[in-house]
Amino acid sequence: MAHPTYGCAKILNVRVKITISFYTALKPHFLPGFHSSISIMDYFRFLSLEMTLEILTRLPTELVLECKSVCIDWRSLVGHPSFSKLHLHRLNHPDAESGKSDFLVLTCGHDGLYYLEYDENHDHSTTPMQRITRIDFTSPFKYFGFRFVGSVNGLLCFIDFINQPICVCNPITREYVILPEIKRDCDTDGYSYGETNFDYVFSTNEYKVIGFYKSKTHFEVYIYILSSGNGWRNLGKFNCGSSLYLKCKVFFVNGALYWLDNELKMIGTFGLADEKFGGQLLPPPLSPNGEWLNYRIGVLDRFFFLSLYEKVDGFHDIWLLKEKNLNHDKEERKEHQSLVWNEEFRINKMDLLAVMKSGAVFTYGGGKYINLYDTKTSTSKSLVKFKNWILGESTHKNTLVSLKKLGEEDTKIMESVNSREQPQEDANPEYIYL
Repeated sequence: MAHPTYGCAKILNVRVKITISFYTALKPHFLPGFHSSISIMDYFRFLSLEMTLEILTRLPTELVLECKSVCIDWRSLVGHPSFSKLHLHRLNHPDAESGKSDFLVLTCGHDGLYYLEYDENHDHSTTPMQRITRIDFTSPFKYFGFRFVGSVNGLLCFIDFINQPICVCNPITREYVILPEIKRDCDTDGYSYGETNFDYVFSTNEYKVIGFYKSKTHFEVYIYILSSGNGWRNLGKFNCGSSLYLKCKVFFVNGALYWLDNELKMIGTFGLADEKFGGQLLPPPLSPNGEWLNYRIGVLDRFFFLSLYEKVDGFHDIWLLKEKNLNHDKEERKEHQSLVWNEEFRINKMDLLAVMKSGAVFTYGGGKYINLYDTKTSTSKSLVKFKNWILGESTHKNTLVSLKKLGEEDTKIMESVNSREQPQEDANPEYIYL
């Protein structure tokens, strides 16, 4: 049992944080007559339940968790299923972004998972990397050889390199579930494991894990829906032709999965809502003499983009798929008849992490560095250097989404390790700001 003095200190610390957050962010909206000599907690006693909910759902995720220790009423309020939904809605609101981006970085060594918060509108006297926190995370796998599959609404999916089990977890609440193994009818039919993807389908309110197996001419697709209780569902084998043989990673964009074929001649699509293969896109006109390697597909300022790395010159080419004219007819856009590829910019020698709406690009390179590339000046600046090598990265947003409340009966809690910001006086820092 924790010492009572420690418990009181923790509650006081939470109240101080809430006071600061409330005063800086919410005072103009809720307390026009705010008097600095009156405690925020005194105001809370007179607020209605609806107003308290309005305030607490606007707080950062980590602080919301600490609110549960303040009083019984808050604990009950934060623990209600509707609270996490409203909190997630506010986090995903377009106005909540305002130039901010959050990332997860996985480094060598057990439990080396970090949460990075970047603010594009930072005070220029300070670093744009506002905060780095080591996540309270312990791998449920016996070995540490795993990679990120995807991050959606605060849920992180990763797969073990050794035995290929799949895990979905919320690194903030520490809930996790190991998915059952995919049982194939035959393991000697020429199919091999191709790719795993994890995403959320807004139209059906479902989190889906997709497993691809591949042969030279076919895909075999499996779907696992969190909370369905149905396990893996085999959608069957699809004849897509040799040109759509998976080259590497599959990406989720606007409700569909996209991947580039092995010969760089076609972009394949698979709709997550209807669970069907869709139309095919032609990639941008690439040099036939280029040695194209890693690629990334996503959305940049509402436009579909494709990034390709050319081995010889060491550049990432970023292409955007834009409309030829201002005709916004949905049927025409659906058939991709009014779209054309435009090469927007190039990035030198760095692995692409994310593209900001402003056009700034996050990269990581040299094994240990997180960088920011300015496409307007073609210059790169290192923001953070980690002590250990970077093994993986993913854009991410801390949320309160609960696997248990979604209906995953086998949900467990990860063993706890210390989650903390690095002390400034640390003689052997896990990372340094640059």
